[in-house]
Amino acid sequence: MQKTLKEKKLIKWMSIVSILFIIISAYLLYLHYADVTSFCDISEGLSCDIVNKSRYSEFPPGSGIPVSLMGIITFIIVLITLKYIKKNKTFNVGNKKIDKKNLSRFLFYLMIISLLFSIYLVYAELFLILSLCILCVALDILIIIMLILSYKLKEAFL
Repeated sequence: MQKTLKEKKLIKWMSIVSILFIIISAYLLYLHYADVTSFCDISEGLSCDIVNKSRYSEFPPGSGIPVSLMGIITFIIVLITLKYIKKNKTFNVGNKKIDKKNLSRFLFYLMIISLLFSIYLVYAELFLILSLCILCVALDILIIIMLILSYKLKEAFL
């Protein structure tokens, strides 16, 4: 019973963080295409606009695929996965049974990949663009929080 309560709390907090991530990413996606100045355009060294209009706001750089859109898609996948875990859904892929233990591992590995990609983006901000985006840093923090929560969720199923 105790373990189930812990799982429910983790899923609840992961869902909240995911929704917050999607909202911030949606605003950054809007700014990527809009011809407006954002509230976080403070200076040359601290500007969401400079970062979000740079070629590094797309991946691969200059490809036309906004990083913010990739973040939205990633965290929609996280929310769907959390729903499957919460509902204790089990399904088969080929001859492999996928259950909440496997799904929690998937989330953990997805967050590791997200963190590595985030580190690349921070590098681009600091050393290539020479400007920091406050909202991007907020997303980096949310990814770290999600990595910790996904690790705890994965451990809850061991």
